[in-house]
Amino acid sequence: MEKSNVWDIESGFEEASGVEGERRLEGEMQLEEESDSATKAEASSSTVDCKVLIAKVIEKAELGDCGAPFEPEALHALLALCHVDYAEWIRVRAELKKVNKKIPLTQLDRAIHRLEKTTKEISPTHHGYAVDALKQLSVGNHRPVAVSGSLYVPCAESCLWMLVPLCELEKIIAEKHDGKENCLRHEDYRSIAAHAFSLASNDNFLAEAPEGLACLNSFISVSNGKVCQVPLGLEHRQIEALDYEPADIPTPLFDSFMSETFRSDVKGEEEDQRRLLEEYSGAAMLGIAPRYQKACFWLDRYGRAGKGTLQQVYEKLVPLNLITGMSPTQWKNQYYMAGLAFKRLNVVGELPESLPIAAAEFKSVLGGDRVMGRHPTGRPFMFKNEAAHLFMSNHMIRTNEHSEAFYARWLLIEFPNSLLKSGLPLDVSLAERIIKSELPGVAYKALQGAERLLRQGRYSASRVHDRLMTEWRRSSSSLEEFIYEECELNTSFLFKRADFYRNYVGWCDESGRKRLSKGRVKETLEHNLKLNIRLATLDGYEIFRGVQKKPEPKIKFLGGAAQHAPINIQPADF
Repeated sequence: MEKSNVWDIESGFEEASGVEGERRLEGEMQLEEESDSATKAEASSSTVDCKVLIAKVIEKAELGDCGAPFEPEALHALLALCHVDYAEWIRVRAELKKVNKKIPLTQLDRAIHRLEKTTKEISPTHHGYAVDALKQLSVGNHRPVAVSGSLYVPCAESCLWMLVPLCELEKIIAEKHDGKENCLRHEDYRSIAAHAFSLASNDNFLAEAPEGLACLNSFISVSNGKVCQVPLGLEHRQIEALDYEPADIPTPLFDSFMSETFRSDVKGEEEDQRRLLEEYSGAAMLGIAPRYQKACFWLDRYGRAGKGTLQQVYEKLVPLNLITGMSPTQWKNQYYMAGLAFKRLNVVGELPESLPIAAAEFKSVLGGDRVMGRHPTGRPFMFKNEAAHLFMSNHMIRTNEHSEAFYARWLLIEFPNSLLKSGLPLDVSLAERIIKSELPGVAYKALQGAERLLRQGRYSASRVHDRLMTEWRRSSSSLEEFIYEECELNTSFLFKRADFYRNYVGWCDESGRKRLSKGRVKETLEHNLKLNIRLATLDGYEIFRGVQKKPEPKIKFLGGAAQHAPINIQPADF
């Protein structure tokens, strides 16, 4: 921002003569008027913030707290009000004495005077101007904080921490200190703003914020394993809020949709899936999903089964700016990884069928490890995942990883009732109607699910999840599919390792499946807890304990003894 400094203006007044001098004077006076207007606008905004805080102070004083006006936040608000609206300050002073006669006004005046004296002393250096800029943006004892290159400033009116770009901070510095010593050029404004960022730096500020969700007027938090609702304040360190309050209201449209979407002929499957979805959506709302280290995957094999409608509704349970869409197939890239930082919900509408998930990065993110991200033109930074992850597809997840640690990170949901199969029409406005009339009730159900999750310490069991997990593991691993088709399991069974591998290789060649190496087979079985197959030694031979080959089927003939059926005996229409 370029502005004439005070010395140029003074010399202009001395030289002004004739038409040219009058024009110059008019331009300079216009600059002064613009500056005055900006100052008045700033003062008006400051007054609004002050009045919000002062109203709270009066409320506390009326309840008998005679020390309320002497709290640092209150003193700063009273001083600011005194500067911008002295008449209102006198009214507030009288009101404080009226609601609580124990408040010593003389002591209050002295405290404000001492505070004013300290705030007026600004050293004419870049450091002095930077400190003053941060004070100007403070609310009581809540000062601006820089997190990973972004400046967050407290707002008394919304009780949120607002993002202020570097260019905006440069503007604030220029408007207040332009023309002063060491603050004459754009380079000075930028340097002062950068120094202010470094002074306010605290990369753990948001990471250490209380777990919970900011709503229209309240903060819904987790305390002692329960979901609690308290008034929203700056101490909660929230940067976004919902524009509504969850409420226990009827949700007939949503309930009917969920029933139709997850209807099943198998008893209990619908209830299992709905319960699991409530718990996961509630965990996403409160920011506690990372505790449980699970990603949620929605499988819709045919399409038009309600997945898109539910996605639209669930995305309204979290503030829009806390939602991102970073596919786990791209997490090897630091620029994509940076998109997860400080987000509450990561939603990917369709996983690519041709790309496998980056398993190592996936386990690091879900496991709560510190990972590195980088914004374009910015420096790399470290962060921990704070997001719930919701992935969707019309096919099962593609992966080259088959470890127990990988599979244990998933919750699988199936959308079994496709409108394409049933031929029923699609209700294109259903999500919009649910959001408009029932969203507070949907949010309330999700929070009940979160409370159930906290009480249980884990997500509820789901028969659909177990079935899908078994299918997925078999289809993605030739070894598990071989065991399922050709072997049987029991702790008393034994299978010689060499014979097991020879049978496995033959089955892979017949089936056209990619086979694992002998060492890889041993390692995979040792780490597969569900199969419970263990390598042992018997009479000098390596054996697998807990598995054996299925006996060949036998066919009984009418006129004789049972014989083994030849392999090539198959129905004519096979």
